[in-house]
Amino acid sequence: MPDADAIISFVDRTLYAQTGEHLNTLQRLLLQETWQETRRTYEEIGKAYGYSGSYIQQGIAPKLWRLLSRVFGEKISKKNLRSVLLGQFQQQTQQQAQQQSPQPQTPVVAAPAPPATQPALDYPTDSVPLDSPFYVVRSPLEPQCYQDILQSSALLRIKGPRQIGKTSLMNRILAQAKQAGQQTVVLNFQQAEQSILSDLNRLLRWLAANISRQLKLPAVLDEFWDQDTGSKMSCTLYMEGYLLAETQTPWVLALEEISELFDYPEVARDFLAMLRTWHEYTKVEPEWQTMRLVLVQSTESYVQLNINQSPFNVGLELALQPFTAEQVQDLAQRHQLALTPAQLAEVMQGVAGHPHLVRLLFYHLAQGTGSWSELMAGAATDTGIYHDHLHRHLGQLEKFPALRGAFAQVLQADQPIELPQVEAFRLQSMGLVQLLNNQVTVSCELYRQYFAGRLEC
Repeated sequence: MPDADAIISFVDRTLYAQTGEHLNTLQRLLLQETWQETRRTYEEIGKAYGYSGSYIQQGIAPKLWRLLSRVFGEKISKKNLRSVLLGQFQQQTQQQAQQQSPQPQTPVVAAPAPPATQPALDYPTDSVPLDSPFYVVRSPLEPQCYQDILQSSALLRIKGPRQIGKTSLMNRILAQAKQAGQQTVVLNFQQAEQSILSDLNRLLRWLAANISRQLKLPAVLDEFWDQDTGSKMSCTLYMEGYLLAETQTPWVLALEEISELFDYPEVARDFLAMLRTWHEYTKVEPEWQTMRLVLVQSTESYVQLNINQSPFNVGLELALQPFTAEQVQDLAQRHQLALTPAQLAEVMQGVAGHPHLVRLLFYHLAQGTGSWSELMAGAATDTGIYHDHLHRHLGQLEKFPALRGAFAQVLQADQPIELPQVEAFRLQSMGLVQLLNNQVTVSCELYRQYFAGRLEC
């Protein structure tokens, strides 16, 4: 009996072969739930993933069953899905086995079997496109956040190391908001100059001006900015008296790479305390209830904040983790790759399920750039498939001697060690170490092999 992942992969390949489209996230979730022997009701499925039961039953399910009925040429419903798909799966398996079995010698040369349908491959970048078949859902919190962003007073916090999927998730949250008629504003703190990040007044004017521009409103900062009331109060009055007053429909303010502020602790404390105040206003002040917040950060905050002033202990937290072995196997199948147990173990040990590094490997394998042994043998070199990723980290370590020395200690140690808090958090934000109970260890074998030969240990 094939498992749910095998069936979903089979359905997705068949769907793409006939329509050129792939299953979306909700369709995959519904298929997975319906394939189980102990089927949950639509109400139970919706509750498990943060949707209303009626939305699943009346919106998602009927369209999916009609689509599958058309693709497979049989009437498919929730009740008969297992039997129909199992029969189709077994029929295809038998046909493939017959094609691969030795045939009696005849004077006729058999034509080669048609190649398997391959999803269009796009080179892995810092975020996965919204329509990509290679996006892996982080259940169960991810579906919940799609529902939460539609609620007043929403505050979602996405955190994790670089290239682990934060921007990809943020983009999907914002797409969900747009689909519901909400406006979206995205500000990336990496786009702000150092002179702005280090000055609270300039930072808040930068924030207010950019929000105005994205909401297609003229910036009238000087009408609200007052030296006597201070920049935090001026920015808050600008938000309440102008931006919120001029926008009648809900809108989402997404702040990306907010951890850039952590290099300026005093500015960070005031800015984050202001965000916490804004969030509290959304709970009690009607004029503030049209705004939702999404905060994206690369690390835990190591800025010391009063618990009642921090936005990092409220709202829904989504701490993104590396892919599990099951998710890596699923992603391999989407690339039409069949990993052996030994290869799966090698991936998990080599890159520890790092989403970007896993996708990069599967991209090159699917493209036929090199064999498995060739790609893995050159992984930790300056000419391998990971050279850009490794060079960027090496450049960062070279810029900061204290960080370089701290990571060298980690590489040299046989067991987890304790580092100064700032260095530990920064190495974690780069994804180079895993942090547990104030002790750190190197994240994966790739980093150990590459950096051990380049840092003085």
